[in-house]
Amino acid sequence: MNTRIEILNGDSREVLNNYPDGYFNLIITSPPYADARKKHYDSIAPKQYVDFLLSFHDQFWRVLAQDGSFVLNLKDKVVGGVRHRFVWHTILALAAKGWNCVDDYIWIKPNAMPGYWKNRLRDEWEYCFHLTKDHKFAMYQSAVRKPIGKWAKIRLANLNGKSKMRHDSENESGFGRDLRNWLDKNSVLPGNTLAIPLVGKNMGHPAVFPVGLPEFFIKLFTKQGDNVLDPFAGSGTTGLAAQMLERNVVLIEKKAEYIPIIEKRLFRIHSAKIALKSAAQQKLALGRH
Repeated sequence: MNTRIEILNGDSREVLNNYPDGYFNLIITSPPYADARKKHYDSIAPKQYVDFLLSFHDQFWRVLAQDGSFVLNLKDKVVGGVRHRFVWHTILALAAKGWNCVDDYIWIKPNAMPGYWKNRLRDEWEYCFHLTKDHKFAMYQSAVRKPIGKWAKIRLANLNGKSKMRHDSENESGFGRDLRNWLDKNSVLPGNTLAIPLVGKNMGHPAVFPVGLPEFFIKLFTKQGDNVLDPFAGSGTTGLAAQMLERNVVLIEKKAEYIPIIEKRLFRIHSAKIALKSAAQQKLALGRH
């Protein structure tokens, strides 16, 4: 499948005027965090963050398909020794604009940088909010299923007693389980926490997130041939994931100096895919003789 990759330099509030209503099936992005990396991005004070992100609302809403999803990766900030709640305020403001706040995913970073703070522990996670325009949206859960685990082989081998029927909670909580539902199954749906290590090498950009993060959500909310948008493209990681999964992708980055980095990363993957296809074609040709 031939996929389209567009890398554009500019402000997404303006660039998106070139795209029709409902064009994208998924918007996935990580905007600049509040008062973070001032040498690399325009600094946004926490108290101004809600207005900053809302300034993109009209375009995001317009270009997203009615059954599409908007995944927003944001990290909060400690101000004066306490957590500033600009992230929560931002999500509430988006909800007031009509977005459905379907779920909160937590990105856990197993290799987070160590440190010491007198009144708190180190940050090991970030939010990924799932927002939609409609209560009915495209979701492909089977694409992210994972192995059920070794426990099933042992636990389900010989069901007896209460395990042979639906077992309601002993404390009358209203919850229950039926282990028979898991017989002959070898995979399960994952939870809404994602353990994905941080990128450990210099990519020429100060905030490169791992390919596994956009990859998970692209699999979950799109199918092959769908259109994906990252309006704060950064180093182009969303593009890498979309390209590998055969989705069309539009990457918009305001800082011109990051465009060559994106192009270089995507060209390297594109070249590798061409090489793999050529090798496969050659193997097929040899097999015919």
